Amino acid sequence: MMSDNLKKVDLSCISWKVIKNDGLDLEYTVPIPRSIADGILKELEETLTFFTGDLAKIKVFGKIYPLPRQQVAYGDPGITYTYSGITIPALPWPEPVLMLRDFLFTLKGIKYEFVLVNKYRNGNDHMGEHRDNEPDLDPKYPIASISFGEERP
Repeated sequence: MMSDNLKKVDLSCISWKVIKNDGLDLEYTVPIPRSIADGILKELEETLTFFTGDLAKIKVFGKIYPLPRQQVAYGDPGITYTYSGITIPALPWPEPVLMLRDFLFTLKGIKYEFVLVNKYRNGNDHMGEHRDNEPDLDPKYPIASISFGEERP
């Protein structure tokens, strides 16, 4: 079970790396060993159902295209997120995603109210270079990203 696996992560030896540049303020680490991360990924793949229909599309320069990834959103009641002209409703938190949110709180002391889960099925799924600068985003709350699966350049 994911909660048991996350409890095995030794938080005392986490080392944060920082990259600061013009318009970039990034902190990152690899807190979850691969053996535990693989189990979490398996549980997420067995649990999550991704959006279909209009919520699986994106508007770019006024044209609508299929999203080049799968996505689903979870969050606190009433939360939505709008990007690229599409408003995404937050579904109720499933247990595995809630556990990851709590793990982030343990790491950084920030309790997130919304998550957009993106699944890149293979090397053909990708998003182009972009900034997450939508008006819905609160600049006081940094964007957190947890990645599982294969490494990509």
